[in-house]
Amino acid sequence: MDDDPTTRKLVQAVLSKHGYEVLLAPTGQDGVDTFISHRPDLVLMDVQMPGMNGFDACALIRQLDGHATPIIMLTGSEDLESIESAFTAGATDFITKPINFPLLAQRVRYALRSSELNRELRGVRQRQAAAQRIAGLGFWVWTADYNQLEWSDDAGTLLGGEPPTTLADLLTTVHPGDRNRVGQAFLAVRESGGKLDVEFRLHDDAPVGERIITMTGERAEEDDPLQPARVFGAFQNVTDSRRTQAMVDYLAFHDELTGLANRRLFVSQIRDFLATPEAGHLGLMVSWIDLARFARVNEALGESSGDALLAQVAQRLKSASAGSVGLARVGGDEFGLALRCRNESEAEDKLQRVVQALDQAFTVNDQEVFVSVCAGWSLSLEHGQEAEALLNQARDAQQQARLQGYKTLKASKNQNATRHLGSLDVEMELRKALQNNQFVLHYQPQMALRGNRIVGVESLLRWQHPVRGMVPPVQFIPLLEDMGLIQEVGAWVLREACRQATEWANAGMPLRVAVNLSPRQFMGTELFGLIQSAVEAHQTPAHLVELEITESLAMQDPDRAIELLTQLRAAGYKVAIDDFGIGHSSLEYLLRFPIDTIKIDRAFVMRVTETETDRAVIRAITAIAQSLQLTTVSEGVETQRQCDFMEALGASEIQGYFISRPLPEAALKAFVQNFKYAPGG
Repeated sequence: MDDDPTTRKLVQAVLSKHGYEVLLAPTGQDGVDTFISHRPDLVLMDVQMPGMNGFDACALIRQLDGHATPIIMLTGSEDLESIESAFTAGATDFITKPINFPLLAQRVRYALRSSELNRELRGVRQRQAAAQRIAGLGFWVWTADYNQLEWSDDAGTLLGGEPPTTLADLLTTVHPGDRNRVGQAFLAVRESGGKLDVEFRLHDDAPVGERIITMTGERAEEDDPLQPARVFGAFQNVTDSRRTQAMVDYLAFHDELTGLANRRLFVSQIRDFLATPEAGHLGLMVSWIDLARFARVNEALGESSGDALLAQVAQRLKSASAGSVGLARVGGDEFGLALRCRNESEAEDKLQRVVQALDQAFTVNDQEVFVSVCAGWSLSLEHGQEAEALLNQARDAQQQARLQGYKTLKASKNQNATRHLGSLDVEMELRKALQNNQFVLHYQPQMALRGNRIVGVESLLRWQHPVRGMVPPVQFIPLLEDMGLIQEVGAWVLREACRQATEWANAGMPLRVAVNLSPRQFMGTELFGLIQSAVEAHQTPAHLVELEITESLAMQDPDRAIELLTQLRAAGYKVAIDDFGIGHSSLEYLLRFPIDTIKIDRAFVMRVTETETDRAVIRAITAIAQSLQLTTVSEGVETQRQCDFMEALGASEIQGYFISRPLPEAALKAFVQNFKYAPGG
């Protein structure tokens, strides 16, 4: 800015030769306008100009940008008053007239370099200030010889009051329970040097409530022995982070909805009791309690009402089981209860009272709601001293109770024998079961999270025993394996699944039907021929047949598995790896296996709402699947929250009680035809 056109042209010519782009303004007002529109890196201006002079223009620019842009003023060589006024107005530097043009170029270069360094320094300070503010961090100095404390400017905000000026004043603000420890820490660093690292609570009667502060510091090594001893340090308000950590620790072992223990803590509570001397003469009854009709409440009233019902069930369980060793929510609508009992009769009596309490009506959103309760239980005096085993036996007993129509049922004394039905009579019955058409398939739906529609089913074998009723597969499939009958029964399953897939497809309901392959089937040489025979017999489209093998089974002989799976894929069949994540496959083999689907094991899904570790595992699995263009099916989804988590983590489909239990073929067809899903309830 200069009102002399000759000066303007000379300055422009000189600076342009040094590579600068130069804008010209004849008056102060024109210069300010040019500054606003172009935001130059440096301003060079004359003092004396018509209208707005250089001082006013400089002051106005400083109002616009602070001290970010360097401003060089042109003044007379003897005009000391103008030089003083220029700096007062905010100038960075000055050059006297007549102008020394070589010197001008050097001053401009220096001013620009200094400006860049200042910008970087301001940026660093701003970032440091923001980081300190976000972290709740401040600084302090303690001059030990004079017992003086000095604090950074933000100390009052972080400490919640006027910062203390002496150690004694600081100790009066510290919680009485921490006061002595803090005082000793300061005295130790004064006497022997070293470092200070102490965390304490501020007095909880302060207006801001209790705060948690950490102070770290180090005694300075003074060059001058006459200098007083000083300790330099930092302090931080960690109240929020400590509260968050406490909440994380709590949620790791508790159910967020009901406030009860989760399965992990429940097992730990059982284990702790069994380790006490009391357990040597007093038994522990462990029960698994299931709300059989809970899914209907969710369907009829919505998920929020279902959550309210679960919370009420938890409260009623607390009231009905006062003095329990443990009470937990172990599944979506399942609870675990552990009670001290002297004998079987007392255990059964206590559990009956709990079940009767749950049989009374609940009120949810001004509506009376009843739940159907089914419970199984085990007793440490009969079933052993292993916490996990007692809970599993109680769960198995609950499943048996449901199948047999009981309210409560005690686990068998020899759970493994019961589970496998290992008597000679049962072996004879199994041999006749296939001939007498006692085997049936039930189908559990699989819902695609994109589109919310049923796209497939998993076929599950059931034994319709004429006396025992519907027998679950866990109780007889191991025996079929041992007897060598699994291949014959497996061939029947393939044929029946293909028949059903064709029937549904012809009815306009094409569903992918998954069939689990047993180890004997998979390792046998005739598997491919059996599958082809079943498909051809019922004219089943190959893409509707999905063959499931477990991760551990595929890894028994990876090379052979790859060869067989390649053959199956080439024929048009879908291939799924079941129970993924709990086996021992390597990523190398996963990349080589010709598969279409990864089924995420329910062990991860069960805890997905509780632990970050399981979420990380699922996120990794879905990321791998997406990169390989594979479908992921999450097994064991039982609640809306689990469903939401799985969708957020990238799963393709879900399967579990949240959608439906396994259904007979007719019921499955009606279910699919009438299926409507509304996310969030």
